[in-house]
Amino acid sequence: MNSPTNKALAACLVAALFAPLGGCNILAPIFLLVSGPETFEAEHKLNDKRPTVVFVDDPRSQIPRRALRLEILNAVQDAMLRKGVVEDLIEGQAAIRVADSDTSAGQMSVTEVGRALDADVVVWITVDRFQRPSPTGDTQASVTLRVRVVDAEANVFDYPASPTGRSVTVTDTIRRGTVANAAGARTAAEIDIAKKAGLAAAQLFYEHAVTVHAEDRGL
Repeated sequence: MNSPTNKALAACLVAALFAPLGGCNILAPIFLLVSGPETFEAEHKLNDKRPTVVFVDDPRSQIPRRALRLEILNAVQDAMLRKGVVEDLIEGQAAIRVADSDTSAGQMSVTEVGRALDADVVVWITVDRFQRPSPTGDTQASVTLRVRVVDAEANVFDYPASPTGRSVTVTDTIRRGTVANAAGARTAAEIDIAKKAGLAAAQLFYEHAVTVHAEDRGL
């Protein structure tokens, strides 16, 4: 059925063949529909056959509550499982328990954490900064993570090339105003940014569309 909308679309598309610049404002959404959202390749591909564990580490106690550390961990694990990044993903809370039970005054290495869980690979994520939203709403919630992949079998870094790690920063883009003054709203903002940071870290390991990811990749 030739509706007025279909006729308008057809007219715009025909006009586009002959006019380098046009006055048909319906072309922009058509282009986006055809081209789709921008995508990013995986920065590093994990061997999906090797037992892998995600270890979220907070050595400088940047996270205000332990529950937020688990929100980051669960967001990473859920995305990796959903995208089939690895087949054998060992529960990351076990890595936290192993590290917490260390009796060597913090001398246990990430390799030792992985080996204690029979993991060949450790996705080691440290929290460099966890900025809470200010009560006035002037400062938005923000998280900076540092991601490394450790081969626990060979005791070497697999990713990135520098052992200092891949820094990932995610900042809340929602202007929450003074509503952040309420404890419940601040808690919700902290949970939300923790989940987004975890997703951003996971996205380093698979191709993804521009949805939620680090500042240097377009958030």
